[in-house]
Amino acid sequence: MYIDTIWQVIITALAFFTLLSLILNIIIIKKLMDAKNQLSAPTFNLSTFPAISAISLLDHSSIETKIHTPSALIFLATNCPKCKSKIEKIEKMTSSAHKHGVAVKIIIHNQMSDIERFFNRSSLIKDIWQLSFDDYRTINPLEISPAYLFVNEKSEIEGQGMVDDESWHYFEQQILGNES
Repeated sequence: MYIDTIWQVIITALAFFTLLSLILNIIIIKKLMDAKNQLSAPTFNLSTFPAISAISLLDHSSIETKIHTPSALIFLATNCPKCKSKIEKIEKMTSSAHKHGVAVKIIIHNQMSDIERFFNRSSLIKDIWQLSFDDYRTINPLEISPAYLFVNEKSEIEGQGMVDDESWHYFEQQILGNES
């Protein structure tokens, strides 16, 4: 009888520690997934989009980036194959967005290589703001791309993320409707 009691205690202890181990593993996995989601979500750390000087790639004139209309600002990098693959869809969206009163601007910086080749014959050329590298890093310190900021007419940031995330697809659906 004494041995039966010892075995019951051992089995109860094993069951308790197995359950505890499962609970701790679930907590660790949840924390790892939360950390992964935080790493994959861009953070621009801006509440308003600053008015800064940029160069228009269309005519190389100096412009002020003050936002006066709801805008989607898209960050692309010329060394990013995923960015290159988005150009055709963004061209289509830009045309439709203007009809809906939304400006779409592409944000790049002056230290990116092969800018002309990257945007070769693209209708986006008129919608590109080329910033100095320092100004670009002020806005997008981690140089995240392809990413976006949704900015209202008061220059307030209303949304941010990676192109192709859930919010982007919602925006795309609203702008393109059945065209997508």
